[in-house]
Amino acid sequence: MGNDEAVLLGKLQRGDADAFITLYNQYSPSLYTYILHFINTPALAEDVLQDVFIKIWEIRGRIKPELSFSGYLYRITRNHVFKLLKKITADEALRLRVMQDLYQHTTDADTLLQWKQYETLLHTAIDRLPPQRQKVFRLCREELKSYEEVARELGISRNTVKEHMMLAMKSIRFFVYSNADGILPLLLAATLLKDISRP
Repeated sequence: MGNDEAVLLGKLQRGDADAFITLYNQYSPSLYTYILHFINTPALAEDVLQDVFIKIWEIRGRIKPELSFSGYLYRITRNHVFKLLKKITADEALRLRVMQDLYQHTTDADTLLQWKQYETLLHTAIDRLPPQRQKVFRLCREELKSYEEVARELGISRNTVKEHMMLAMKSIRFFVYSNADGILPLLLAATLLKDISRP
């Protein structure tokens, strides 16, 4: 960090609005791009960016000019991204869009590692299902067949297919929740293993 930034941070600590605006103008473009790597939805990325700098203003007195402000800023941003992901878990369409964007566009090593962890846990959990339940789950989720199609193919009732799916998702979620390390796998489990009520 240069001396100029240390001076700016010292002013920020004392509530200098001009210093805050200078830091905002300096960091907001790259920070916005960073957020888009996680959430490729401009409106949501703008919200996160604003929330981050509001937080910086609120805690300005705790900022230490001698430490890396850039590192501190990016840690706060990462926390806000995951808080947002937690908040939108009740919105199915938005949640799926964000998760898909996160998977397709992130270059963050930790996030990609958590994706890989989730995929490994998911495959392990599916492999642990009883044979018939596993077959039903794969036909419904991997081959995207309807309950009626699966029922005809396996010679069982639609209600039996539905029961297998409900028990399979409950079992898989429990396995992921019990073994996941990190927020992302839990969010993915909540998103991609949500119970589906089919007509």
